[in-house]
Amino acid sequence: MGFDKHLFISYAHIDNQPLTPEQQGWISRFHKSLEAMLSMRLGSPAKIWRDEKLCGNDVFAEEIIEQFPHTALLVSVLTPRYLNAAWCAKEVQAFCHSAQHSGGVVVENKSRSPKI
Repeated sequence: MGFDKHLFISYAHIDNQPLTPEQQGWISRFHKSLEAMLSMRLGSPAKIWRDEKLCGNDVFAEEIIEQFPHTALLVSVLTPRYLNAAWCAKEVQAFCHSAQHSGGVVVENKSRSPKI
């Protein structure tokens, strides 16, 4: 089964706050590093998506849910804030629901759903 995106990074936006105005947040840096490493391993550009603009008080965006049927993996950045955020739990639930309807949670003997 082919996917448009290799993975989606799910994280609590507060965890990506830069320490100084000149810096990027650590999740932004993680995203770039992961993209570079995965591209090297794949031998072609990795396609990684994450929501960079929504905040905890925004309505759970259809834009995010629409990504899931076309995304192979969900990578959750587990932090105390992530574990306590209803928003992040919705992303995980929506991804698992979508995975069950777009090729299943197992693709070529590998599980796409998180071990909870």
